[in-house]
Amino acid sequence: MKTVGEILKNARLQKKLTRRELAEKTKIDAKYLKALEDNDFNKLPEAAFVKGFIRNYAKMIGVDPQQALAVFRRDYDQDVKGQVIPRSLTQQAIKPRSLWTPKTTVVGVLLVLSVAFASYFFFQYRLLTTAPPLKIESPQEKERVKAAVEVSGRTDPQATLTINNQQVSIDPDGSFSQSLILPEGTRTITIESTSRSGKSRTVQRTVQVEP
Repeated sequence: MKTVGEILKNARLQKKLTRRELAEKTKIDAKYLKALEDNDFNKLPEAAFVKGFIRNYAKMIGVDPQQALAVFRRDYDQDVKGQVIPRSLTQQAIKPRSLWTPKTTVVGVLLVLSVAFASYFFFQYRLLTTAPPLKIESPQEKERVKAAVEVSGRTDPQATLTINNQQVSIDPDGSFSQSLILPEGTRTITIESTSRSGKSRTVQRTVQVEP
């Protein structure tokens, strides 16, 4: 793509005008015309003047001034002091900085480790200060059962479990199952799970044992 300087220069040459002749017609110093054609904006005054130069230059050589200014704005912008600078520089200036830096990576890793340690200690604290979970799956409350009753459920695999004061083994996944022989009539089954810290949870089931 041609720059505004190239467009203006080519149009001037087609008109067979020298820069000196154009300077006389536009009242723009010849050195500014050369800088404009060379896109050497360091040698030009502020952007407001440059846009005026482009507009007058374009009119004098038969180029649409708005089109010439559009090409200029495509490639160039101005800094806080009003000086013309390549648009690529302003894009770099406003480009958001990446938040993911080596420093933030270290901070992120430390944060994750801190959360992991805090979660672990909180879990251990809960184990020491709360009673273990205890869920009885069978039998249900007031269920009618035979003399041989199957008591099953789930609890903490690290807990100690008793059913009617008899210790029962717990599987690694926390499940347990124990058969009881109960006499006929209304009977109460007491299941108790005790954690290593001595916290216990008790569940009772009242069943009707049929002959």
